Amino acid sequence: MPNSVPKPRGGKGKTRVETIYGVLFQAIFAQELRPGTKLSEDEIGAVFNVSRTIVRAALNRLHSEALVEFKQNRGAFVASPSAREAHQVFDARICIEREVMMRLAPVVDDRQVQLLEDHIKREELAINSRQLAESIRLSGKFHLLAARMAGNDVLLSFLRSLTSRSSLILALHSARHESDCSVDEHVQIVDALRAHDAEAACRAMSKHLGHVLDRAGLDGNEETGRTIGEILSHFG
Repeated sequence: MPNSVPKPRGGKGKTRVETIYGVLFQAIFAQELRPGTKLSEDEIGAVFNVSRTIVRAALNRLHSEALVEFKQNRGAFVASPSAREAHQVFDARICIEREVMMRLAPVVDDRQVQLLEDHIKREELAINSRQLAESIRLSGKFHLLAARMAGNDVLLSFLRSLTSRSSLILALHSARHESDCSVDEHVQIVDALRAHDAEAACRAMSKHLGHVLDRAGLDGNEETGRTIGEILSHFG
């Protein structure tokens, strides 16, 4: 396990802002940085050895995607979506992901189906080995992989934002610390895609996302007791 996040310039072609944004995004996406966590510009800057100005630019980008909220005279925090927001986010996801299924099912090929099946195997491995953060990350990536195959970059961009907001919602409200995206339900979606049955794929996706939201309760999140530096060391 690395002791620190790789230097910002380590990612070829990426600016320091993009690198910091990407690391923070992945940490939020994997529910390692949980809702309500204070994001100290000084602490993050020390992790990456950059100025507060650069950190603030990355935080502003996350804020534009509703992943970070700024509180007057208190600084930046990982967003804490309300129950009302949760339902709105999942309603939007159902609309977008049904459209993804309608576009993908008629044209999906054997290679793409195999890629989805291989991804599900990685999900199962992460769950069985009790790698919570990795299983959460892979669960969300399944949906993004399918959206990318559908070939509409705008839908993919919208879904990327909604998926990360979903992760926040589940981190805040879920009563169980496990992947909230059922592997069995992913298998049902892939089975429908393999059969080129768009309607069945839409039904499976809608049912799946409904179950994900149902599995979210109203319990508060637990504190991890780790510093931002320790959390971010897993990403990058």
